Amino acid sequence: MFMLREIVDAYLEQETPGRSVRERTADRRRAVLWLRTLGPARDPDTIGRREWDAFIEDRLRGTIDSRGRPVAPVARRPVRARTVQADCLWLGAVFAWARGWRLASGHYLVEGHPLRGLRAPRERNPRRPVATEERYLAIRAVSDDVPMEIRWRGRREPQRSHLSEVLDLAFHTGRRLSAICKLTYADLRLDVGPFGSVRWPASTDKLRRELVVPLSPTARTAIDRVLRERPPGCDRPAAPLFPSPTDPDIPMSRHLADDWLRRAERLAGAPPLDGSLWHAYRRAWATARKHLPDVDVAAAGGWKDATTLKAVYQQPDQKGMLAAVLGGASGG
Repeated sequence: MFMLREIVDAYLEQETPGRSVRERTADRRRAVLWLRTLGPARDPDTIGRREWDAFIEDRLRGTIDSRGRPVAPVARRPVRARTVQADCLWLGAVFAWARGWRLASGHYLVEGHPLRGLRAPRERNPRRPVATEERYLAIRAVSDDVPMEIRWRGRREPQRSHLSEVLDLAFHTGRRLSAICKLTYADLRLDVGPFGSVRWPASTDKLRRELVVPLSPTARTAIDRVLRERPPGCDRPAAPLFPSPTDPDIPMSRHLADDWLRRAERLAGAPPLDGSLWHAYRRAWATARKHLPDVDVAAAGGWKDATTLKAVYQQPDQKGMLAAVLGGASGG
């Protein structure tokens, strides 16, 4: 019988290193949260509904913080159900992994199903805004005005940021921001397809799957602009397409892209979307393709299958609902 500390430590040692930087940080944070909440010597089979429900209530009310530390009453802030759900699902994922991790003795880290029957909270009205084409065009009209300062090898040079091209690729490929930021010259397949293609490598894909996807004309124009304006010597195969302003050998961070987009929103007079930044453009791409075969949309946009695509990213819109109303057999 293995205690919670041993199971979590094994997960962090064996599974976490293969995840993204963001996921590794979240893994370590959630490990602290659960060990502090349940106790490192907790037998997983003794986790019951009382402890589970108490944890959920404490997190939702802000009684404990994201690392399981008590929060003073005056400092408590409610936490969204989606955040607490992610914490709960993480512990379930750890136990699922442990059930498949076999030791030299022939035993598994976890033999049973500790969380069987225990459900994570769900957001009743999840915030999933979609960026309209009008919003994209308004922000794109000012995106060239968002600057950055290049500080490579001792020199400082102000120039426009990478925002315009990153925004174009987000709106016209449907890919995650982190994958776009980490594109390299080696990923370009500009002689494949009518407008060229991009290899989305497994190393930057959330599902660890590699796929070569055709580019749209606008996405190809964005790539061509990068190739045309990049200084000589920066287009080595392994070099990032969107390098960090402080180091040409590493990709820009998604947090920098977040900052640039917020600045462009202010310049365009576009109010922030409630609960979304870049994902709103991914939803826009997916929603605009509801009429196309799910298998093709999922593959092109980087979804494993159509389940998440349809449940989370494709949103109802007025045009689609009108078509549904007018498409009834009786006509009205």
